[in-house]
Parts: sequence; structure tokens; C-alpha cells
Amino acid sequence: MFGEGRFDLERGYVLSFALETTSDDAYLIDYGITDADRLTSELALTRARRDKYIRAAVINFRTLREGEVNKTLPTNVIEATYEQRFFPNQLGGEFRIAANAHGHFRQSGDPNDTNGDGIADGRDVLRLNLEADWHRQWTFRNGLQADFGIGFAADLFHVKQDAFFTDPDSDIVPRTSLTLRYPMVRQGPNGRQLLEPVLQIGATGGSNLNIPNEESTRVEFDEGNLLSLSRFPRPDRRERSATAAIGINWSHFGNEGWDSHLTFGQVIRRRANTDFSDTSGLAGTHSDFLLAGQIKSEGGFSVTGRALFNEKFDVSEAELRGDWAGQRSSFGTSYVWLTADAAEDRPTAVSELTFDGTYKLSNVWTANANWRYDLVDDRAASA
Repeated sequence: MFGEGRFDLERGYVLSFALETTSDDAYLIDYGITDADRLTSELALTRARRDKYIRAAVINFRTLREGEVNKTLPTNVIEATYEQRFFPNQLGGEFRIAANAHGHFRQSGDPNDTNGDGIADGRDVLRLNLEADWHRQWTFRNGLQADFGIGFAADLFHVKQDAFFTDPDSDIVPRTSLTLRYPMVRQGPNGRQLLEPVLQIGATGGSNLNIPNEESTRVEFDEGNLLSLSRFPRPDRRERSATAAIGINWSHFGNEGWDSHLTFGQVIRRRANTDFSDTSGLAGTHSDFLLAGQIKSEGGFSVTGRALFNEKFDVSEAELRGDWAGQRSSFGTSYVWLTADAAEDRPTAVSELTFDGTYKLSNVWTANANWRYDLVDDRAASA
């Protein structure tokens, strides 16, 4: 049974639910209903405004994968988030506050690791994170833009039913950053070009807490978080010490509807963070080089790519995606490369090529096909 619902309540609140359940673990895949091997059910209350965001949710996960036991996985999650921003007249700029309460629980009550996966079978984690930051931006007469930010975060963690992590831990995390941009625009015969060098200098204080890594086990380094003080996806891990991010953005907006974008950058830090895996691109004091780009047209064609590589041009991660969408048909193909990394439960490299396409035969009939080929094993993984 799969179901979903949405109810618009008073004062702008939205109540939503999603239900995914099956009585047989292999049924969904055997009959081609979905290839999802983890099901998610959720009940959430949300309100989003221009300057305020509120969300409270209860989530349940269920794994269908062979070798995974729901009893020893954090299948039950509760979470509440509050975010608001203000614009003080005297100080100027923008003041942001945020609070996040989170808890995830395992059905098992065993505080030891009896199944040998390196995690206590009954480990439950509760955390509370508070943040307050002030940002202000200046644009100088020569075109230089400066963005200054200062603030702090307060973290409180409590790990239960774990024989190794027995005491609550907390920390106050001061942080500050200065970001400089110098956007330059040129109008040419074929369109408009934008070139923007970027430099961010930041510092984050505090010390690493004695807590398990439950939520930030997979880190993505991309153009979206190049200018972030912490690139961990969740607050159970934070980047510390002084850092610098150097990059350059280039864009071309063609007169005939063709747009191109390119980002190149690197992160340099005073101290290495051992919580970053080798293939995250962020291990060591100097990160891998990030190269990301996109080309798209008004006719529905687009190509998007991203790669991480070191000074020897050894590529740790790379992906390339191409799509075309017309009135009756759409086609897409992608290539993904990931090097082997035991820290991310990937004993061998991943090299896969995929293709998917759809064609609308009539108003009621549509044909579609998809194919995924494993280049490492030299065989089709699915079709």
C-alpha cells in the first residue's frame, strides 16, 4: 500500500503524510512496481513563510535489502525545525536564528555490537542544535562585493543504549567568514559573459565531540557548498579551524538561448578533518579540485557534469548527465565514476552507464525504456 495526502490548515500550516508498506520484501521488485529497496513513511506539519520556516515530522524507514535487519537500524525518527530571519535597522544586514531537535531510535535494546557491523545494536541518538548568525553585504564603487558573517552554534548530544558512548556531550561553536566576489560582465556579439573570482576566508571554533557519526556518513563536495563553513550534511559533524575557499565562476548567456556555466574551486584548511573519506574530495589540508559545468538550450537540451581530481589529475568522483526533452519524447543518458572507498562501504570502484527514454505514442499510450550497464563487471545491471 502506497498513499499520500495533504491538508491545508489555518494560519498557513500544511499537514501531509506519506505511507509506503508491503507485506513481502521482494514483491515490489519482482513485479516491477518500484526498485526502491527502502520504504519511507512520514507524517509532517509544515509552515513556510518568506522569513520563517517551521516543520515537525515523524518518520519511519523500513529496509528491504538482504543482509539488513530493521531491528538494528535507526528506523524511527522524530524531528522539529524552526528558522527565522530579521533585518535590524540599526545594524543593517540580516540576522538568522535556527533550532533543530532530532532523535532517531533502533528497536533493539542491546547496547553492544552483537552483529559485527561496528555499531551498537540498540544505539539511540538525541540532539539539539541552536544557531544564530548575522550577515551583511557591501558593494563597493569598483564592483567588489564583500559578505561578512559572524555567529555561533550550540550543540547538545545524548547517546543512549551504547556501551561505548555513555555520557552526554555539548559544545559552543563560534564562527565567522568573509567572502569577496568581483563579478565582471562583458557583452559580446553572441551574448553576455560573466566572470566572477571568489574568495572566502573563515574560521570555526569549538572541539570535536565524542559522539558517533550517524548522519554525516556521506559527504558531497560540489559547487553548492564550495563557500560553506561546514560541508557535512548534518550537524553531528562540523569542520573546525581556519579555512579558505578559492574559486571562479564563468557563465555565458547566448543570444539564441544557449546558456553555459562553469565553476572551478578548491578548499584549503589549517587542519585536516579525519571524518572526511578519501573519495569525498575533502580529505587532508587541501581538498581535491572541483570542476562543475552545465550547458542548456531553450530547445530542451542540457548537459551537466561534475568531477573531483587532485594535482596528479587522479579522479575520485565524476558524473556526466545529458538530457533532451521534446513534445512527444525525452531521452537521457548518464555516466558515473566512483573510486573504491571502504569508509563509504564501497569495496570496489563504481563505473556505470545509464540510458532512459520515453515516447508518447498517443494521448493514452506511452512507451519507455531504461538500461543500466556496469562497466566494472562488464554486464548489464538492469534493463
